[in-house]
Amino acid sequence: MEINYVLWTLKGVLDKIPFDKPADGYIDINFSDTAVPHYIKQFFRVSIQFEDSLPFEACCTIRSPNHIVTVVIIMKKDYEDSFRAWLDGNPKALNSCCRRRELYCHEACHLVAIVRAFPSDRSSKVRDDFMGKIKEKFRKSLKNAAGLNAVPLVSVEKPGSSPSVFDKDHFRYADDSLNYFGLYQELMLDYDRMLACVRKLCADMNGGVSLEDVERETLVPQHFFHNFKEKLTQFIDLLTEEMGASSG
Repeated sequence: MEINYVLWTLKGVLDKIPFDKPADGYIDINFSDTAVPHYIKQFFRVSIQFEDSLPFEACCTIRSPNHIVTVVIIMKKDYEDSFRAWLDGNPKALNSCCRRRELYCHEACHLVAIVRAFPSDRSSKVRDDFMGKIKEKFRKSLKNAAGLNAVPLVSVEKPGSSPSVFDKDHFRYADDSLNYFGLYQELMLDYDRMLACVRKLCADMNGGVSLEDVERETLVPQHFFHNFKEKLTQFIDLLTEEMGASSG
């Protein structure tokens, strides 16, 4: 399955993103000593920055695409503070923590799309399509921006927009066949995370299991399951199986 292959080959990249632990500050990722494909080591760097003064919640940008491609993910610092508060036992931070997870997973999908498209061993058609879409979305010339070391925006997530809602080609470029709906779902709630949640809820169950319970255990918001019904079905199947095993 292509999604599993991507998650395996890019594990060294995705493991550097703080999905499940608060970031202490600026993160600069150099893949020279990381288990990733050679072209990523040769052509890519990634950094994650935290800023509260900008008019968006998160964004993905790219610098110097004609040389070393530096992908920069910028997140609101408030989300890291909320995550620490949640880990310290503050239930009021739940909504922010769920939003944080959505934003990280959304920007990680953009990172995967860029790594797959530009530059790589794929055709020049993909790179041309990438450049065209950036120009179309933000009316910036990637070529000129590269020469000035400016930062063309690939993605901006504004307050009120849902990182879990996107169209078919939001991440894809040219002949990229990856199912990004599937990739996003796996980043948000993979099988192991779901199974751990099911087992925890079954062990503590008192009067049934609700999506609110799942939200608290996984930091995956309830609306995710309405947007991606297959994950809800998978969860119900696992829950039914675990409850059956417990009662047997």
